[in-house]
Amino acid sequence: MRQIIRQSITFFVAVCFLASCRGGIPLLPRRVDQSAFHVADANIVEKGEEAAPAIVPVEMVRVGLLVPLTGTSAKLGEVLRNAAMMSLFDISSQKLILQFYDTKGTQEGAREAAELAISQGVELIIGPVFSKAVRAVRPSTYSADVGVITFSSDPSNLGDGIYTISTLTSQQVEHIVRFACDKGYKRLAVISQDNATGDIVSMAAKSAIDACGGMITKAAFYDPVAGDLQSAVQSVMPKLLEDLETEREDEVKRLEKAKEDVIQGKPVLMKNEETGEMQEVAMSLEQLQATIDVLKGKELVRDPFEFDAILIPEEGSRLRSLGALFSYYDVPSDIRILGTSQWADSRPSREPALIGGWFSHLPSEGFKAFSKRYQDIYGEKPPRIASQAYDAVALAAILAETGSFSYENLTTVSGFKGVDGLFRLLPNGLSERGLQVLGVEKKGFVTLSPALEVFETVPVFVPDVYIKDFRHSPDLVTVPLTPEEEAAQALAAEGKANGTAETPTAPVVKAGTVSSNQQSPTQGVQNH
Repeated sequence: MRQIIRQSITFFVAVCFLASCRGGIPLLPRRVDQSAFHVADANIVEKGEEAAPAIVPVEMVRVGLLVPLTGTSAKLGEVLRNAAMMSLFDISSQKLILQFYDTKGTQEGAREAAELAISQGVELIIGPVFSKAVRAVRPSTYSADVGVITFSSDPSNLGDGIYTISTLTSQQVEHIVRFACDKGYKRLAVISQDNATGDIVSMAAKSAIDACGGMITKAAFYDPVAGDLQSAVQSVMPKLLEDLETEREDEVKRLEKAKEDVIQGKPVLMKNEETGEMQEVAMSLEQLQATIDVLKGKELVRDPFEFDAILIPEEGSRLRSLGALFSYYDVPSDIRILGTSQWADSRPSREPALIGGWFSHLPSEGFKAFSKRYQDIYGEKPPRIASQAYDAVALAAILAETGSFSYENLTTVSGFKGVDGLFRLLPNGLSERGLQVLGVEKKGFVTLSPALEVFETVPVFVPDVYIKDFRHSPDLVTVPLTPEEEAAQALAAEGKANGTAETPTAPVVKAGTVSSNQQSPTQGVQNH
């Protein structure tokens, strides 16, 4: 059965996509009865009076699209509705009836829209857009056993019949970290937002780097509202030579002042080089002066970087600001900077430090063709989310031909191929997509790893995939061994092989955060 579904899906989507790219299927808004868009009535959208009598099947399948058609987010809702209409005409399903419902951009509006849709016999809901709206419709859709394909990727809302068609940050992070690790970048630093996004990024990066035998050696999180990026960047970087010089000057001044204490027979506070702690030391005036002279003549050497790749899943001016800070802290060009699809529209090549960086992204050719057709029809360029509405309706149309929006059909292992390439819905509500890896060059992007054309394995996932406050977990950051410790560990391992030594101590693990004093994660787990 799955094989039949897969073949049907591939055939329908491929034929419709190719036909639409060639302009073979007319997409004329004048063919649509505009009265069908009256949001108060949520009437059925038909394909024009002339075509209607010829396409009415015996068994129709109703699908509801829940988007904000009024309110502050009405423009976004209009874009999603337009993309849905494009898909409806392209697929030309003989069984699908698409009905629009206005969520008004509010939780209450979404709940009312879902209840109305269910009362009017919809068998699948596409939408809503926002996380709170998804939360509001969940009780109604769950009790009615109606599946939901939402545009929101909030992990707390997914599962139990609610699936996201959105491109997940977690998958993008895992993809780029695995790619970099396979290329030899096994010591990773993470800089992300100090919120739930930081948790998702941290968990995904940790999972990917652990799987390939690497480690996260530094992590820092910043308040996305306050925007203090420098503190976060500074916390993962070795000190600049200028900072070391300032520290030395301050220490010399302190010791010069301590001469007064030595004359009075008092001890001097000195740093214990082994423990790093300050302790009182009895010294003569000559010994103190000798210590000052040694300190003044000591050659300052900057500490080495403790990572060979750094992940920054950011966008726009904030991404470029982070890049500028990397230049300020003299991050070497051989340290690879990694990102996600947020880089695509952020012009990273404007910032020299980001040139040579790598990021994961959806395949772009399908969206370019879709965007051009959308602009030809509606007179404006669509946002990226518009393709998700197109693909969701196309998926519904294809499954309508099979006669079922069952769990098995929605989560078919072979997946589907749409505007944004290969994707599949997973049983826990997540989505998986075929991603590519792009490299940043001065004049644009270059493809380093193409996206999958087919899923070669069954999806691998765990039910619990999000832990609140994981970004502050003591398990996130691993402190690398010093060269001396590595040598000692190697010697101990050799001794153990000869039966003369005990197992060496594992690398030390500690928290690596900037903006919180929390030392352990909250144990509550939420399902995606």
